[in-house]
Amino acid sequence: MRGRVYTIVPAAGSAVRMGLGYSKAYLDISGVPLLVRTLRSLLKSHHIDSITVAVRPNEVDLCVREIVRKYSLQDEVSVIGGGGKRQHTVGELLLRIPADRDIVLIHDGGRPFVSERLIGDVLAGAVKWGAALAAIPATDTVKISDDGGETVTATIRRERVYLAQTPQAFHRDLILAAHKRAMKGSFSATDDASLIEETGHEVRLVEGDPRNIKITTLDDLEPARRILQGGGPGNG
Repeated sequence: MRGRVYTIVPAAGSAVRMGLGYSKAYLDISGVPLLVRTLRSLLKSHHIDSITVAVRPNEVDLCVREIVRKYSLQDEVSVIGGGGKRQHTVGELLLRIPADRDIVLIHDGGRPFVSERLIGDVLAGAVKWGAALAAIPATDTVKISDDGGETVTATIRRERVYLAQTPQAFHRDLILAAHKRAMKGSFSATDDASLIEETGHEVRLVEGDPRNIKITTLDDLEPARRILQGGGPGNG
């Protein structure tokens, strides 16, 4: 793969769905904080030599102390304060992209089981097509409801539906332009690929990994422990 990679990890979420009084970045996953497992998984890839993480502004010092220094990641990981929403946080991270980086890799802090294979495939897709993301086929039938879930408006054919994951990767000029365009147009999205799609540029799908789960609620902790027990990514 050609092109140096700027790897960013938005981890400034408030963990409202978990009912925690602190960010889920520090959530214990079999003895190791969630964010540490995510960072270690990313750093196993030979494509990644450094990572910039964004956490809640009032937790920057905490993250440096309890994540970066405690787990000896200070040579590879830097920490900044994020924004109020994920899109704003990624925007803050993009402001710090070094001039010598051609590809931007974005990965959620709450996905600790990303594999070296998946990172490499997504980066290769970005180099070839400009924009790529990991995704897995939907296994359930998807219903559309326009009235808050009372009645079905439409049914989407399952074979057309893919569930987006991270990592997502983009040529630097594409992702910078997409974020600037969204800011000017007050357009918001829950993932960065959507911002690229709004520009009209093609986004390619890369085969994701069912183990690449996102820790969103406390119910996700048991599947996470099973993945670790099975020797999946994120061990160590």
